[in-house]
Amino acid sequence: MVWLALSPRGISRAFFVPAGLAVNQEVYREKCLRKILVPFIEEQYPDGGYVFWPDKASSHYAKSVTNFLQEKGVNFVLKEDNPTNLPQARPVEDFFGHLDQLVYAKGWEAKTLE
Repeated sequence: MVWLALSPRGISRAFFVPAGLAVNQEVYREKCLRKILVPFIEEQYPDGGYVFWPDKASSHYAKSVTNFLQEKGVNFVLKEDNPTNLPQARPVEDFFGHLDQLVYAKGWEAKTLE
């Protein structure tokens, strides 16, 4: 699995989740949000003109995660405002679908994390 931030102003560096590592609230908060999302937002959106839209994975809305986002001043979609099963509102789903087709078009497969 890979996690990254994607916006009209760019793409963040990626976090590749090692096989067997569960993406619990701590991994999500520390590896994805603290190390990647917050620096990306600070660099690309110093004007605050963004809204972070997490998917509805339980780790994405854990109390420690939402507290962290609020402490960092990250504008994000609240869980109760995040509709279920609405892929039209999540262009990242199209991005990963296209990326998957390009990467695996000729039978390529990863041999190592690197």
